[in-house]
Amino acid sequence: MSVIRTIFVASLLSLNISCGQSSNKIQTSTQTEEILLPEAINSPEAIDAVALTSFGDWIDKCNILPANRKLNGRLPSKDQLPLKDLKEFKWLLDQFFEQQLTGPLSIETNWLGDQPSKETFFNTSKAYFEQGGIPFEPFAQKLNFDREAKVLFHGDLHGDLHSLNEWLKHLNREGSLDGFKTTNPNLNMMFLGDYTDRGAYGVEVMYVLLRLRVENPGQVWMARGNHEDIQLTMNYGFLKEATSKYGPEFPIKRLSRIYDFLPVVIYAGHGNDYIQCNHGGIEPGYLPAALLDHATPVAFHLLGDIKQKTFLDTHKDLTPILGSNGNRIAQSNWKDFIPTSPTTPTILGFMWNDFSITSDEANLSIFPGRAWVYGKELTRKVLKEGSSSKNKVRAVFRAHQHSGTPNPMMRRLVHSHGVFRHWQETRPPSPAENESALQALSLETGNRRKLVEGAAYTFNVAPDSNYGVGNRYDFDTFGILTFAETFANWELEVVNLTNIRW
Repeated sequence: MSVIRTIFVASLLSLNISCGQSSNKIQTSTQTEEILLPEAINSPEAIDAVALTSFGDWIDKCNILPANRKLNGRLPSKDQLPLKDLKEFKWLLDQFFEQQLTGPLSIETNWLGDQPSKETFFNTSKAYFEQGGIPFEPFAQKLNFDREAKVLFHGDLHGDLHSLNEWLKHLNREGSLDGFKTTNPNLNMMFLGDYTDRGAYGVEVMYVLLRLRVENPGQVWMARGNHEDIQLTMNYGFLKEATSKYGPEFPIKRLSRIYDFLPVVIYAGHGNDYIQCNHGGIEPGYLPAALLDHATPVAFHLLGDIKQKTFLDTHKDLTPILGSNGNRIAQSNWKDFIPTSPTTPTILGFMWNDFSITSDEANLSIFPGRAWVYGKELTRKVLKEGSSSKNKVRAVFRAHQHSGTPNPMMRRLVHSHGVFRHWQETRPPSPAENESALQALSLETGNRRKLVEGAAYTFNVAPDSNYGVGNRYDFDTFGILTFAETFANWELEVVNLTNIRW
C-alpha cells in the first residue's frame, strides 16, 4: 500500500464554482488546500487476462442494488456490490491505457501540429495533479463518420447505474448490442461527461463505460466533463464512494489519469458538416477550423494556449453582440492562458460554460458561483468563426446545465422529453411556470427532430439522481443522430426509457 502524504493543490479559480446546486460549492481562495492522496500514481500492474463478468450475470448482480433514490445519499452494503474485488476493474484500466498508447491517439499523422510528448501526455505513470507531475494537456478531437453511421448520445450519468444498465438492456433487446459488444459497425455511442459523483454507483458506472470502450474500440466515445477532475471527485462524493467500498486499494489516481485521454470537445459529423459535442459550453479561445480541415477522418489537436482575449481583440464586431455589460464581463474575464488544470488559471469553457434559455437574454453573463453563460448570437458567432471555408460547425450537443430543484431550465428539459433546444422562445421565463404555461410555448417535444443550425441542444441527466428526484422525472433519455448529405436533413431521434428499477 502506498504511503500517504499531503500534497498541495492550487485554488481552482477566481470564482466559487458550484455544479448545479448552490449548497454544493467549492470554496476557493488564494490559499493552497491540503488533500490526502497516495504517494504516487498507481503504476500499471502486470494483471493477467481475467474472466470478465457476462452481461447477464452483471445485470443479475446489479438488480439487487437499491436505487440512489432509496439510498438517499448512503452507500449500499458491501455484500451487495457486483464487483467483489478490483481485478476486473484494474484489468479494464490497463486495457484502456493500452488502447490509447497503440490506437489512433498514438499515430503522429492524426495530430494537427506536434504530437504530444511520450514523456508527458503518454506517460501513464505520472499525472498533472501530482507535485512534480506532467503538464495538463487538454485536446480536441474530430470524428468524420460515414453516411450510414448512427451516433447515440447520453447526458450526465452521475453514478446512475440502473438507468445505464436499462439503456444497455434496451439496446440488447433491439439487437444493437450483444452483451457489451456492438453488433453493427456503424453504431457509435457518445457520452457527454460527468460519469461519477452525486450517486452511489460511480465505480460501477465507470466499469460499464470501460467495458464498452475496451470491447468496442473506435465506436464508443467519451467527452470529458467538469467532474472528470480529481479535485471535483474529492468534493462531490466519488472519492468517498470508491474508498468506502474498496479502501486504499482503489486506484483513484490511475482512474483519474484516464480522464486526460478523453477529449474536452469532439467535433462529430459527416462530409463538411459538424456538431460540437462536449459537456459544458462554448470556448471562444479555441477555434477548430484547422482541425476540421485535417486530412484524416479521426484527428486530434492539443488546445495549447487558449486565446480568449485575442478572440475579443481581433473581432471588433463582438461589441454590439456583447452589449455594454457583456463587454465588461469579457474585458474583465477573458484572457489568453495555458490551462494547468480544468479550472486553473480560469475555467475551461468546454467543460464548464452554459447557455441561456431564451433568445432575448444577454449574449454573455455570469452564472453566479459557476461559469459563463452564452446567448444565441454570441454562440452563433463563435461557431461561425470556428468554421473553415470548407467545413462548418453547425450546432452544439452538450449536457451539464442542471439543478437539483425545478427551475426554468430543468422544467424545459423535462417538458422537452429530455433534450431541450435553446432559444426557441423570446420572452424571459417565469419562475412560476406550470405545465400548462410550458404547453403554451410549443417547445419541441417530438421523438424525431430536424436540427437547427446555430442551436445548442442540452441532454438531460439520468433520473436516478438528486436531479431526477428533485425535479420529479422518472425517465432516462438518449438521442440517435442520423446523417444525410445535407445538414438540413440530419435528424435526431429522442428516446425515453421508463422501466428503470427503483
